[in-house]
Amino acid sequence: MVKVIRYGNKRRVTCGVCESFLEYEKEDVKTVQTGMNEYEGEIICPNCREKVRVEG
Repeated sequence: MVKVIRYGNKRRVTCGVCESFLEYEKEDVKTVQTGMNEYEGEIICPNCREKVRVEG
């Protein structure tokens, strides 16, 4: 029998600048406009303070 041990609320991504492996939640994502009618999610790497693009 398969059981859920922990629900997948957290997401993971690697920072492209300092290569830190980051874990974030949906509430951490800030939506930014990247073009006309184009939006992407981003978080700030706590290590190097660079913006990291993520999926909502």
